[in-house]
Formats: sequence, C-alpha cells, structure tokens
Amino acid sequence: MSGVDFEIGKSFLADRMVRFDLERTLSPVALGTFFKEYWEKQPLLLKRENSHFYDGLFSLRDLDYIISSTDLRFPAVRMVKDGQAIPLSRFAEDVNWGTDVYRGTIIPEKFYREYREGASAVFQALHRAWQPLAFFCRNLEQFFHHHVQTNIYLTPKSAQGFKPHYDTHDVFILQIAGQKHWRIYEPPLALPHRSQPPDNAKLRENPGQAVMEFDLSPGDFFYMPRGYVHEALTSESESLHITVGITAFTYIEVLNEVMAAATQSLKLEPAFRQSLPVGFTGEEPISDELKERLIELVTKELRQSDLGKVAYKLQQRFIDNRAPQLEGHLLELSQLDNLSPETEVRQRPGNIYRFKVEDGQVTLGFHGKTVTFPGFVEKPLRYIVEQGEQDFKIGAIEGNLDDEGKIVLVRRLIVEGFLRLAAC
Repeated sequence: MSGVDFEIGKSFLADRMVRFDLERTLSPVALGTFFKEYWEKQPLLLKRENSHFYDGLFSLRDLDYIISSTDLRFPAVRMVKDGQAIPLSRFAEDVNWGTDVYRGTIIPEKFYREYREGASAVFQALHRAWQPLAFFCRNLEQFFHHHVQTNIYLTPKSAQGFKPHYDTHDVFILQIAGQKHWRIYEPPLALPHRSQPPDNAKLRENPGQAVMEFDLSPGDFFYMPRGYVHEALTSESESLHITVGITAFTYIEVLNEVMAAATQSLKLEPAFRQSLPVGFTGEEPISDELKERLIELVTKELRQSDLGKVAYKLQQRFIDNRAPQLEGHLLELSQLDNLSPETEVRQRPGNIYRFKVEDGQVTLGFHGKTVTFPGFVEKPLRYIVEQGEQDFKIGAIEGNLDDEGKIVLVRRLIVEGFLRLAAC
C-alpha cells in the first residue's frame, strides 16, 4: 500500500496542500523512537517554536470559511461551556426548503453569540468535509491500519470547554492558533478499551495526581496515550487545535472474533457447553479449579483457531469502512471516451485496498466494496497496484492484454474510483 501524495493534479486546493504524514507530524522525533518509547507508554510534548508548522493543513481562516460559508449542520458542530452542552436551539435552527427541512442548521450569528459569551465549539469529523484533513487522516491510516479521525476545538479567551476526563483512543494534539494550557493526570486505567468510558463525575471531583502541566502554542504537538486524564483552558487568547483520534484494534477484538466464530460455526469445544457446578453462586462463585479450567479451554480454542482468518476479517472491516477520496471524479467521467495507450493514470491518493487471487478470480477490495475480475487479468492488475501513486501510461501495463483490453480495465478502475487520470 502506497503513501499519500498531495500533488493530485488540478485540484482547487492543490496550491495549498502539503504532505502531512506520520514522520512529518512527529518530527524531529524519529518513528522508531516514538514507537519504542512513547506509543501506548507515555505522553510526548514537542515545543517547536514554529507557528507555521501546520500551514497547509488547517488554519483559523479555514475555520472561518467553514462556519460562514458551508451550511454546517448538527452533529457536525456542538458547543459546550464549563463541561455542559449548549442546547442546539441556541446556535442552530431547522430551515424550511419547500416541503423539506434542513434540520439542525448552524446559524453563524447565533453560533458567534455563544462563542463570544464563552462557549467552546467542537467540529466533529471535519476530515469528512475538509480535503487536507481527509488526506492527513488517510495517510496516518495507511501507516497504523487503525481508524483515524479528527475533531477541531475552538475555545474563546478565558474559557474551559471540558472538565477532567480521559479518552478511550490515543490522541495527537496539533495546536493551530492561540494558546491553550493543559493539565495531564495519571491514568486511572491503563489503556482503556472503548467499552470502558470514564466516570466523568468522579474525575471532576478527583482527577488524580498531575504529571504534566504546560502551554501549547501554534506549531506545537502533544501525544497522549488513551487513559490519561486531562483538562485544558485558555487565558488571554483564543485557541484552535486539532485532536487526532486513533482508535486501535486490540487483542480484545481478536479474542471476540475467535469466540464468536467458534460459537457460530458450532465448533466450540464441547466443554464450553457444560454447566457450571451446582451451587457455583455460593461464597466462592468461581473456584481456582474453575479458573484454571476456563484458561485451559480458552487457550485450546485460540490454538485451534485460524488466526489468519481472524486478522483478515478485521482487515476487511477496516478497509470496507474507509471513505473514498473522489476529488476530480466528475471531471474524469467526461474523459472516459478519450482514453488511449498514451493516457497517463495513477492510483487515487490514500488508497487502502485488499488484492486477492482465489478460485480463478482476482478481487480488489477498497472503499467498502469488492470488485471482481477474471483470473487472466491478474498480472495486469498486479502491475497497476504495484505502481502506487506514480503516473504510468495505460499502454505500459504488463501482462497478456492488448491495448483495448488495457483501456477497458483502466476505464473500469477509474469508474470504480481506484484510479484517476493524471491530468485531472
């Protein structure tokens, strides 16, 4: 799987897009150092003294445009103040349009009134609507193979949006504008799963022992493993930052899949179906003997399971949930009849895919779908996926297809959104 190339032809954003990958995001810390010393272990603070570091990714001007000109709707935006949600009716309305209704439409004037009065705004999943953030997330996903998303936090002067809490996903904080003061506390639970949300009321009363306290300025970066309790507030300036959430597949998902597959296939070890001893709910519900027996059964089931199939299923779930990046597709559709052996094409930036040869067929899974081809196109299709995001001419495709066959194959891959014209 290739990386993300931000030079994507004649995009209306092409002149301002910069390649932000994991290596750039973590610089000057090397990737090896990060994963050895920090990932899932401890926080990392980078003070860069470079207010332009995130130029091309997101800015206060970009957010101003989004608020004023893109007709945002709930739940893309929510507002909070001192840990309490602002009612939607105070910054949004249902807008009638003929016999239909645009529900939860953000009204900029109302939004800014709440902001001026101290409310913070959270722009949820903005990577779904803002192309630089979309490519940024996809680039990280290509490295992690875990789900990556963004939330944008806008906080006015002398305000606090959220009280102490922890997240059940790992977090990158990218400070875009202004300053924000952070307090970080010891995690009450190591690497909590998403099924283990925080008890916010308890944490507000006693967040625990503070381990870090610092200010983030434009260009700064902070990594926080899931489970670390944190709170943030502004003082003399507003603040705009990006929170990048990395929701990891864990061993819990593997174990759940193993047990679910065994149960559904009726191949679960018969001993699992035995009843627990009569009277097991007494003073000692689960004896040491029962514990050992359960460990033995689970271990045996894991050893007998095809963990390759389990991993493939998780991989398939991840790939199928990646949204397509289809910038320029409308322009390409009008050019499909003009393809020739000299036409240059490339993979779409950020492709995450699954290439499989089985039972005389070749399948290419991406964007939540699986496209099936006859087995004789294996070599041409393999050539295409191995090119990554570099340009190549249709006529250069290797394999046993003539020029017309190559054009038919490329046309199909453009229509499906896997390839794009280099000139569009």
